[in-house]
Amino acid sequence: MYRFVKNSFMLALLIFILVAYGASNIMVYGSIFGKFRDIVGVNSEEPSFFGKLFGCMMCLPFWWGVLLSLFLFSPTLMSGLMQDIDVFGLFTIHKELLATFFDGCLASGSVWLVHTLQEHLES
Repeated sequence: MYRFVKNSFMLALLIFILVAYGASNIMVYGSIFGKFRDIVGVNSEEPSFFGKLFGCMMCLPFWWGVLLSLFLFSPTLMSGLMQDIDVFGLFTIHKELLATFFDGCLASGSVWLVHTLQEHLES
């Protein structure tokens, strides 16, 4: 069906980034979330935590990445590069927990990059 896509990981990564970007862009700038942004105080002098979150194109995508990682798929786990980390024999950090954090970072950085490029092209 998709003959042009030879690597399903790259397609999954692209979908992950585009979903994070689309959802974040709508929530930060979309008119359908305008009232919600007013309620949480995005434009107030002292914005709340959610006011800061829903006004930031670097912060909100992190949480979208975490949600996508938990409920849809994890590009970091799909890469096969993750492994459990033993911390001085005291406890183990499981690869799923690390992957969820790294997926949030991946979404945040990717969305920030796309957003910055878009802002540059619009100016």
